[in-house]
Amino acid sequence: MKLNHSSKEIAITEKHTYNHFSKIASKYRTLRTTDSEPILFIKNRLNGKSKINMADVGCGDGRYSLELLRCLEDKCYLHCIDSNEDMLKHLKDYLKEQNTMNFCVRPGDANKLPLENDSMDCIVTFNAIHHFDIQKFLEEALGCLKDDGQLFIYTRLRNQNSRNIWGQYFPLFTEMENRLFEFDELQNHIQQADMKIFHKKIFGYTRTSSLTKLVEKARSNHYSTFSLYSEESFETSLETFEQNIRNNFDDLENVHWQDENILIEIEK
Repeated sequence: MKLNHSSKEIAITEKHTYNHFSKIASKYRTLRTTDSEPILFIKNRLNGKSKINMADVGCGDGRYSLELLRCLEDKCYLHCIDSNEDMLKHLKDYLKEQNTMNFCVRPGDANKLPLENDSMDCIVTFNAIHHFDIQKFLEEALGCLKDDGQLFIYTRLRNQNSRNIWGQYFPLFTEMENRLFEFDELQNHIQQADMKIFHKKIFGYTRTSSLTKLVEKARSNHYSTFSLYSEESFETSLETFEQNIRNNFDDLENVHWQDENILIEIEK
């Protein structure tokens, strides 16, 4: 069951999260992996629409925004929404460097979207839902979507998080990351927002990395979870992680594991 937090605790967490993403905005694209499979799935689900007014909420530095625009080509106009100004600055520069122009930057909170009512054909969010007040976000999305609009949520569930390389071998990783949801929790929130799940799909990815690069990722806050550790706790956990990898993998240049995510398609 998810924990209830006081408004003071939520405010502290939001400030911490904002500062974290500002700090890593310039290097975020090098830290995270962009999965093309959910983009292709979304494209297929939108195949019947000739013009698509779309919003990418929690867009960050534009990794998924660019993939959406490339995949959907001239069919899509994308509203890139994020509360972090540093991320949006890098997104704007990045998309223009890629000669992509059919987008706009809209600073704003996922819990109060800077969009007009009944204006969106599609709203997407990638690996960001755990940073939102999910009930407020869903209610906002409901109001902004057209009658036949679709909402796609791409995230990892708590149980999926516990099975990746960090959840299995990095001490306290699953305990620290209490912001993620399980599917039944998401389903309940969606039902409360008077929306319904049309489709869900699990994606699995085989990842490979060296131990050295894994350590670099952890130190660079590959996941925001790492920023939640105290300095002492992080160093102790990282040392244990390194030993756990050495104990469980023969080839430290080719450490293999499976990442999992879920994509939920929601109808208004």
